[in-house]
Amino acid sequence: MTAKHRWIPGAMAIFKCASQRRDSYIVRVRGKDIHVLPNVFSPKYFPDAVWFAREIPRIVGRRSFLEIGTGTGLTALFVALGGAQRVVATDINPSAVENARQTFAEHGVQIAVHCGDVYEPIDSDEKFDVIFWNHPFHYSLEKPQSLLMRAGFDYKYNDLRAFFAGAKKHLNPGGEILLGTGNMARINEIKRIARANGYGWTLLKKGAAPPQKGSSIARDNRIYSFRWRRA
Repeated sequence: MTAKHRWIPGAMAIFKCASQRRDSYIVRVRGKDIHVLPNVFSPKYFPDAVWFAREIPRIVGRRSFLEIGTGTGLTALFVALGGAQRVVATDINPSAVENARQTFAEHGVQIAVHCGDVYEPIDSDEKFDVIFWNHPFHYSLEKPQSLLMRAGFDYKYNDLRAFFAGAKKHLNPGGEILLGTGNMARINEIKRIARANGYGWTLLKKGAAPPQKGSSIARDNRIYSFRWRRA
């Protein structure tokens, strides 16, 4: 059994624990209080999100930015605070959309948040310099049973395929996709999907991930840049 397969039961246990929370609570991230609503992907249970919220703003700078699957709005918040000229966020989970709007209002940033699957709620002619997704790492052979589980488990990477397939029409010339991922994802499959859609890639950042509760498997987080190369 590979490390990826051994990781799955622990990941499912964490999602189950997170899904059982019925209260809202606060997580302190980079000096900011982030309120987390029930049924929302949370940095308390998934601290990888904190790493991306630190690293992505440094890469984006002042460019326009679209985040898919924003969750609590953590990464989009720090991108906006870092000086991005325009920030937009989406999530398929209505609870996450509500949570992100609350996060942005509490911290005084103007970020439009839309509810829908991948690019579904984005206007067809709306374009950005950077599109980011901390995607569901796990390639699942079963359809996730809840919206929260979809934050971690992607059925046959169908959502990831839609992400790459739809990106080009929402990227400005010279724009890039930033994908938040890690060694528990199927990296070769991600690259295959990207290549099939005309993208080449560069690994921008790699860092050790916090150990998962009850597991000794070494994990890492990664940020890949994907740019259009097909003539």
